[in-house]
Amino acid sequence: MSPSTRSSARSARQLSGGPAVLFGLLFILAGLAVGAFVYFPAIFSWWSARSWEEVPCWIETAELKTSHSTKGGTSYRVEASYRYEFDRHWHQSREVSFLGSGSDNMGSFQRDAYQQLKPLAGKDQPFRCYVNPFKPEQVVLFRDLRWGLLLLMSIFLTVFPLVGFLVSVGGWRQSRKAALNQKLAAQHPGEPWRWRSEWAGDTIEAAKDSLPSFLGVAGWILAVQLPLVLAVVLSGELTKSALALFALLPSFLAMIPLLFAWKRVKSRLAFGHPTLRLKRFPAEPGSILEGDLRFDRVLSPMSTVYVRVLCQRHITRISGNARTTAKETIWERAETLPAAVARRDISGVSLPLHLEIPRGLPCSTVDECSTITTIGERHVWTMEISSSQGGTSAVLPLPVFSSKDEVNSADSVPNHPPEVVALSTDDLVARLQARGIRAEFDSSGIPMLLDCPAGRNRAMGVFLLLFGSVWFAAFVLMLYQGAPLLFRLVWGTTSPLILGAGVWTLLQSRRVEFTAGELRILNRIGPLYSWRETFAPHHFTGFIYDTNMQSGNQFFYRVRGETIFGQKKTTLIDGITESVTAEALVQRLEPWRKRG
Repeated sequence: MSPSTRSSARSARQLSGGPAVLFGLLFILAGLAVGAFVYFPAIFSWWSARSWEEVPCWIETAELKTSHSTKGGTSYRVEASYRYEFDRHWHQSREVSFLGSGSDNMGSFQRDAYQQLKPLAGKDQPFRCYVNPFKPEQVVLFRDLRWGLLLLMSIFLTVFPLVGFLVSVGGWRQSRKAALNQKLAAQHPGEPWRWRSEWAGDTIEAAKDSLPSFLGVAGWILAVQLPLVLAVVLSGELTKSALALFALLPSFLAMIPLLFAWKRVKSRLAFGHPTLRLKRFPAEPGSILEGDLRFDRVLSPMSTVYVRVLCQRHITRISGNARTTAKETIWERAETLPAAVARRDISGVSLPLHLEIPRGLPCSTVDECSTITTIGERHVWTMEISSSQGGTSAVLPLPVFSSKDEVNSADSVPNHPPEVVALSTDDLVARLQARGIRAEFDSSGIPMLLDCPAGRNRAMGVFLLLFGSVWFAAFVLMLYQGAPLLFRLVWGTTSPLILGAGVWTLLQSRRVEFTAGELRILNRIGPLYSWRETFAPHHFTGFIYDTNMQSGNQFFYRVRGETIFGQKKTTLIDGITESVTAEALVQRLEPWRKRG
């Protein structure tokens, strides 16, 4: 990348914060408008209307308006005019319910209300209305708590401001960070280990733990959802229909950010905000990572500090307007440090750190501009610090560069490509075991057994079942509320597929056995159904690995065998989270094929 291209990319990154802030503000304003003008007024009006006086009224006109959408849905709106007497004064009104004069197709409220009002229109037969005794002009014909429609509004009000806030704050922080990093790069030309704010001082600071953000998200969810929950409980809707339980579900979403917040609180209580002071700055592949871990809290002498150093490859993929980045661990090393050996320091305590970095590993990448518009790879070094007392890990970015004489001032990586660090058999076994896969190799490193038990991706399976249950519950609610046909078709089709994928993930198992002249695969779906496949080495033309699933920014790889039977590819193992591991396994399989 030329210097001019690099400069323009940095400028684009810096300016991208402004549009992101404006785009996020649109979401925030849209959500707040629904809350300020519809959602909260409807709930507060229902709450106060519980004490309003019921008085007779006379319906003058009643009409049911219908409107059709381009997707085939039909919505309804009942309009009525009526007069009533209160405190010896006659009043006129057109208020039917607390949700204004908008049309909707949630449930049968609009049609039922019309069926009650139409026979009385223009006749001298009274109906009833509810009048605010302190403000007689405030009146309503139906004070029903339409929890289904309020639930839909609450989800809109919950999600849109949160998304807008995250986009706005993310854009602002991105712009601010880009400007600061660019300033540091100008101050320290040729020293990329000074181009990040975390590396600017004498110590390496840990990344922010986002505790205020998680507490803010949980607080916003509860602020929006609890008024509806309280209204549903007090109105007796739960006794009328068990479906009203759906109105309580969104409030439980606050438990997710609260759980993340509690883990961060536990970390702060255990070791506060850790920092790292290196004796040699920056660190270098093939040397010793040596320094002091400093904590601004006194560590419990009975606790243990766990240190994990990782070198990860961030792979950016672009598909249309979507950009995803997967993280793969190339190398890692874990150390256990007993807190009992901690030394008192000016600001707290410190622990000595001594860890060897193998030669040949890639250096840190700090020039992030190349990942904005192109597909590429970046190498990131981090140190994760956790405590035996629980909580989440504190993450420190590590400056790992080659010799200062070898670093080009225009680039953040060495001019020569890094060597490929081959995985040993023990490393490969450990990586597969971390994914719940048991592997056995012979003395020459050729696989003998690959056992993928059921439930190895338990977290993914449980997530699919929970998400599928919520998705299916939404489908049931749509059926009950009479949602448009398109919504019922989409939710009714996808919810069984999601639930089925969750069941498959939890029950499916695969066992692959290798002998000198045969490969046997036993596939199972629970205890009742299984099938076998048998291949000879000459049945395979080669082995490959590819991705078959994605969860967020995490890609899952599988290893497959290409056979001589047409275009058939046989899956041997899946659920691998790093391409390095999948590639190493493919390299181990080739000698078995050629030997047979």
